[in-house]
Amino acid sequence: MLGTEKEIMEMENAGRKGLFGRLNKNINEAIQQNRGGTERVRDAVVETAAPGAPAPTADDIAIRRARTAPATGRMVIPEGVIIEGNISGGAETEISGKIDGDVQINGNLLLGKSALVTGNVRAASCRVDGLVEGKVECADEVDLGQSGRVNGDVSGGKRINLSGQVYGNVMTPGVLKMAATCQVKGDVHARSLSMDEGATLDGSCIMRPPSQK
Repeated sequence: MLGTEKEIMEMENAGRKGLFGRLNKNINEAIQQNRGGTERVRDAVVETAAPGAPAPTADDIAIRRARTAPATGRMVIPEGVIIEGNISGGAETEISGKIDGDVQINGNLLLGKSALVTGNVRAASCRVDGLVEGKVECADEVDLGQSGRVNGDVSGGKRINLSGQVYGNVMTPGVLKMAATCQVKGDVHARSLSMDEGATLDGSCIMRPPSQK
């Protein structure tokens, strides 16, 4: 009888431990779920825009990135993006969109075939494959591709390579090279001139640096 009572007591104690263990497990699982839910809610709040605020468009994001890009990085304005205002920076820059304003870059500038700049362009060096409605001034080199067109003066500090169209004067104290597909309607000032057969020049040619009289 005693043995039976002892066995009954041990079974009751085991049952209590099992019950408390299950309760403790359920409580821990509930705590973990609540923590996970809080983290998910926190993440949702971060990713959701402020109440009533419109979601940013692709153009807004591109403009924000272009204007806040670090000087040591690369600034890219893709095709289809329109920026109303001037663009300036020290980073290497690639533009395939439209800029209604001036562009001033301390590094290298690439204007793609779809690029349109309705303003003046200044850079250390520049490759133009699109359209510029203004002057192009570079401290080092200007490279006008066959699809490029400049409706304004072009000046380069060291060298100018022309394969496209220029409706304005071209000036460099260095070397000017005009490819067979080049068309210039304006005066040319250069220390050295190389003109391929087929190139067109509708203006005067002065073989000395523009700074000399």
